[in-house]
Amino acid sequence: MGEFLKAVRSGAIAGPRRSKFKADKWKNAFDGFVDSDDEDQALYDAGLVIHAKLENIRARLKLSTTPKLKAVEKTRAFVAAANHGFLVTQSKTRDAFERVGERFAGRGAEGFRPDEVFAEIKLELPGGFDWSPNEIVESLVEGIEVPVRFALSKNPDLSGNPRMAHVTWEDIQLELNLGIMYRHTEDLWDECLWNSYEVMSTKLGKVFFPIEVDVKRAQAIGIARRTSLWAGFTFMMLAQYRQLMARGATARIRDIRDVRKDGKRQLISVAKPGEGDPAMQESLAVLHGLASEPYYEKITEVKLPTLEGVTLSDVLDAWAVVSRIASIQLEALTKAEKEVDQDEDQAAHKWLPAFVPVLQVDALVQALLLSADIPPVKGRRIIEFFTFKGEAGQELWDCPLVPIGPRTVSPVFPAIITPNLRRLVDVWMRRGGIDLEVRGAPFEAHIRHVAQRSIAQSEILANTAAVIPHGYKLKPSAGRDEEIDLVVIIGSTVILGESKCILEPTEAKGFAMHRHTVFHAAEQAQRKAQALRDNRAQFVSDVQRLGIPLDEKFTVVPIIVVSTSTHVGVPANGVPVVDEYILAKFLVGELEDAAVDGASLEVLRAVKQVFYNDVADAESKAAEYFSLPPQVRKLVEGTAGRMIPLHAIDENDWEGLMLTIECVPRTENDRLAPGQ
Repeated sequence: MGEFLKAVRSGAIAGPRRSKFKADKWKNAFDGFVDSDDEDQALYDAGLVIHAKLENIRARLKLSTTPKLKAVEKTRAFVAAANHGFLVTQSKTRDAFERVGERFAGRGAEGFRPDEVFAEIKLELPGGFDWSPNEIVESLVEGIEVPVRFALSKNPDLSGNPRMAHVTWEDIQLELNLGIMYRHTEDLWDECLWNSYEVMSTKLGKVFFPIEVDVKRAQAIGIARRTSLWAGFTFMMLAQYRQLMARGATARIRDIRDVRKDGKRQLISVAKPGEGDPAMQESLAVLHGLASEPYYEKITEVKLPTLEGVTLSDVLDAWAVVSRIASIQLEALTKAEKEVDQDEDQAAHKWLPAFVPVLQVDALVQALLLSADIPPVKGRRIIEFFTFKGEAGQELWDCPLVPIGPRTVSPVFPAIITPNLRRLVDVWMRRGGIDLEVRGAPFEAHIRHVAQRSIAQSEILANTAAVIPHGYKLKPSAGRDEEIDLVVIIGSTVILGESKCILEPTEAKGFAMHRHTVFHAAEQAQRKAQALRDNRAQFVSDVQRLGIPLDEKFTVVPIIVVSTSTHVGVPANGVPVVDEYILAKFLVGELEDAAVDGASLEVLRAVKQVFYNDVADAESKAAEYFSLPPQVRKLVEGTAGRMIPLHAIDENDWEGLMLTIECVPRTENDRLAPGQ
């Protein structure tokens, strides 16, 4: 890594995303490093290209910068743009699912994998390129985040009646598209800065491409793996939830019935216990379950330092209520859109307000009390916590309520209806003042418990394999002590696990930090594996004291167990990277895929894949299994290059393409819903 690159990463030299960036200063800074290398040169070139596009976009921004509009008018316009785009995307996605469903319908009991369906859903946008619904939704949220942040940057007065007649739909759409392009360009710079992207000039324009392709492979496979896991978990959680309801259980959080006005006061009606929309309650229960990892049980009850008495569990309950309220507003808006043929050519102020549903903070606080039994003092703090003010550390994803008045907010539908709630829990934890490092020890203990439980379920390993029930510390007579998170012993094979509880990355720097953590874990796993080999007699003696027999001629299989989907299936320096489910299935000894009826959740057909026949077979296949687990084989084989357009905004701007990696699972011979 060159010194110029290091200086830009550290912030010592301002990159093109920063307002103080100047092309001449950039050149002078680069020239100051006499020993610059190819990476430095590539970053320098990319910086100038990125700066040119960002400057062009800034020059075209209108709504964000005009003094003729008040902040409340700007925020309402941007929220309307995102919410309108979300409704359009939802409609197109439903149509796409119907078309894909017709193609898959003929398979009958053979079924199909959810990840196979999701990979097929693409929506064409102006410009001729296809995008997944998730990509479009993410663009809507991220496209308005910068202009909303700018509009709220000086703590403006949001009182008074907004003059929406001063805003045209054409200007709103232009600003949204410019915001999306601006965010994409910023992200592209971060790819150059953190993930080895370089740029070259071609007949097609500026082409950005990755030098280290595995960075993008790990990202693409991780997204597909997460989709596959979530689909499987959804089926299981729905089945469990329905069983509980059938036994007479009632949902802990009472459902929301409607949102209405009583004069100037807003009322949010709450259903009686046991009543409400079953489908929506099921959906919220599933999302709540996906967000709550087993090893977070104690952490969720810890009071968040920045929220004075509020726990993470309170935040999750409040999110469920607010999300349900937003869903009701979205349903009402969708119904109104179907009943009224909206003419976008008419003045925007006649129909635009419908896309900025108003929520009074007092009504939200009361709803939290009635629905989730959250006291008003806590409820007000949580609503404040969910409100985007453009402050450092805030994102629209974790703060999906935008202030549109002194005591009113509006939900950003794409952020609050379709979040990655699992990641948001970690973000809320960090914003709440809890050091994410506290997750490490519970995660390590959880992985050991998973290993023990899986072996107990195994027909072959139950009475022969063993797990050291705690972290193991090797104290050799010579050399450094080594702390090992996971030790599984199968015959004369030792599976050594290095556990890493990491924040699921969503942007370029996050992926770079995740990759750094995984490769550091690979170094640790290899070093610790060698320490066991170098101190065989001592290790054998230690495990024998725990009642575990082991021959001194044991072999070591190092693995990395991560809490995320990212990087799973892509080895780091030869060390396999897996998640807890891949580890568990190997120790159980088999993987069962099931074709499930989507409505009744009835298992239509099941296929069992057995990994080994006896202990010796398990030992011989362990390394191969972890290197390319069958659960991700089709994802790894389904990775392919993809070109993303980088449009010019005018004749002074440049056209370009970005090469990335996507994952389209290949499932020609396997039509079943995914196992874990």
